[in-house]
Amino acid sequence: MPEIQIIPEKSALLIIDMTNAFLDKNGPVPVAGGIDLIPGLNKLREAARKKALLTIFTTMAYHEDGCDLGVERVFHPEVQRTRTLRIGTPDVEFYRDIQSGGGDVIVVKPRYSAFIGTELDLILRSHGIDTLIIGGVLTNVCCESTAREARMRDYKVIFLSDGTATRDIPDFGFGRIPAAEVQKYTLASIACFFGQVLSIEQVMGKLAKEK
Repeated sequence: MPEIQIIPEKSALLIIDMTNAFLDKNGPVPVAGGIDLIPGLNKLREAARKKALLTIFTTMAYHEDGCDLGVERVFHPEVQRTRTLRIGTPDVEFYRDIQSGGGDVIVVKPRYSAFIGTELDLILRSHGIDTLIIGGVLTNVCCESTAREARMRDYKVIFLSDGTATRDIPDFGFGRIPAAEVQKYTLASIACFFGQVLSIEQVMGKLAKEK
C-alpha cells in the first residue's frame, strides 16, 4: 500500500452521498451504518477546513423525468418506477447533521463515479488538486467507483476505512455477503490497487503535521 502525503493546497476532502436517501431510516436506500459516519466525517471536515483543504460534497440525483437514468432502468427499475433520487426532492438533500459551510463545493452526480457527467475533474484541476481523501456511502459502490476512476486519472487516493459504510449484498446465487465482509474486501482491494486506506484519526494525524 502506498504512503501518500497530504499537501493541503494540493488535497481535497471528497464526501460522497451523505444524503437523506442513504442516511434517513425511512429513505429509499438506507445504509445502516451511514449515520454512524457523521461525527467522524464532521470532525475531519473541520480539520480539513483549518488546513484550507478544498471540501467537496456529492449528491446522487437524476432529472425529474429520468432522462439521464440510462441502464439504471435495467439494473434497478424501481428507481424509474418510484421516482427516487430526483433533483429537487428531499431524497437528494444532505442529511440534517452533515456540516458544510461557505467555500465547500457541491457536485450533483448522475452515476456512481463522481467524475461521470460532472465537473469534478475540472474543479480539481482548476484548484491544482492531485490528492483525494474519500469518504461517505456506499463503500463498494459510489466511493469505490470514484476511487478507481480517480486512480485512472492519476489522482492519489486516500480512502477512509472508518469514514465509509455499506450494506449487505443479497444472495444473487453466490450467497448473502454481510456488510462487514463487503467493507473488508473493498478496503483490501483499494489498498492493493487504488490508494492508501487510512482511518479518520490517521488522516487527521497527517493533517496535524502539515503547516
